[in-house]
Amino acid sequence: RHLVGSGRASQGFPIPFMDVRAGSDWPAATPARLWELQAQWVARESRSESVGVAEKSLASLCAPLDDALDSTPRQNALEPWKDLEQWRLYCVDFNRFRAKNRDKAKRLIRAGIPEPIRGAVWQQLAQSRDVLRTAQYPPLLYHHLRTSKNAPCETEFIRDIDRTFPKHLLFHEKKGLGQNSLLNVLRAYSVFNPEVGYCQGMGFVTGLLLMYNSEEDTFLMLVSLLENYEMAGLFRPGLPLLNRYFFQLQRLIQIHLPALYEHLGQHGVEPSMYASQWFMTVCIANFPFATVVRVWDIFLNEGIKIVFRVALALLKLNQERLLAQTFEQILLTLREAPRRIEDEPLIQVALAIKLKNTKLKELEQEYVRQDQGGHIVE
Repeated sequence: RHLVGSGRASQGFPIPFMDVRAGSDWPAATPARLWELQAQWVARESRSESVGVAEKSLASLCAPLDDALDSTPRQNALEPWKDLEQWRLYCVDFNRFRAKNRDKAKRLIRAGIPEPIRGAVWQQLAQSRDVLRTAQYPPLLYHHLRTSKNAPCETEFIRDIDRTFPKHLLFHEKKGLGQNSLLNVLRAYSVFNPEVGYCQGMGFVTGLLLMYNSEEDTFLMLVSLLENYEMAGLFRPGLPLLNRYFFQLQRLIQIHLPALYEHLGQHGVEPSMYASQWFMTVCIANFPFATVVRVWDIFLNEGIKIVFRVALALLKLNQERLLAQTFEQILLTLREAPRRIEDEPLIQVALAIKLKNTKLKELEQEYVRQDQGGHIVE
């Protein structure tokens, strides 16, 4: 409880509340394991002159939790920790570092942001704390929004609360801390932006952000995502942005996987039948946690292009099987595909796919022209 709502992002190190349900691929580590890894990191630092700094930093990260929790080691679990001290230096002014070292920052982020500072780096990538400041909103805005008596779509998001990560430790308790925080953020945003209000998919995005941030910082992240990352178009009535993404993905399949494009077309399989959640939740729904956070690391730095790359990578990795399947089998394979591959191989295949923003822009313009003409070629 202390860790989830502490708002430690102000110190630069918010702590994620991990999922410890049995057999889950959501978590990256249990809280007990998280503490164990941090202790090992300090032990390693103790061999250097910076032991005092390391111990003080560790104390600010978290305290040990339930020792009875499963702490089974994960393979290569210490890998993200080896560059933690270097990352902490970058985070002093991360946007300045990124502006001066774009290629290096991109490589670091693509390799995975260390877990203890992921929330803080996400905030800086999204520049979420600048959103309301630049728009000159009043202080205590979030408090006023979440306590508003009349919230658009309130019955809808209250109904969906129990369906959002129902087995996750943070959200499984009915009307518990996590569900209340989720309700507060969704309520606040629906009042803040009644045009969007609420749409299924927003709950999963908000839930992921709450694993790494306080309520208010999650709200600010949500504002930044829907405005600066144009995600509002995914949730507005008619889902205008989602339809454009489907068109762009269809064209990219035709370019990168022509044989599969022909096969899917013959069986009447379109992106709208399998890729909705990939785009609407930025690969949260149906993907393992390790993959989700890696995709979000890259998404916050590079934008929606990573979702197209992941979609193409999933199709490419399953192409041989898909080419031998019929309609129902294809949809089943694509529904199960995200859970059947580890994060690192999927990310590497995705990043190896050549896709430039100029190509996405070109396809966007093609979509707009055809949409204005009243006919979208499938």
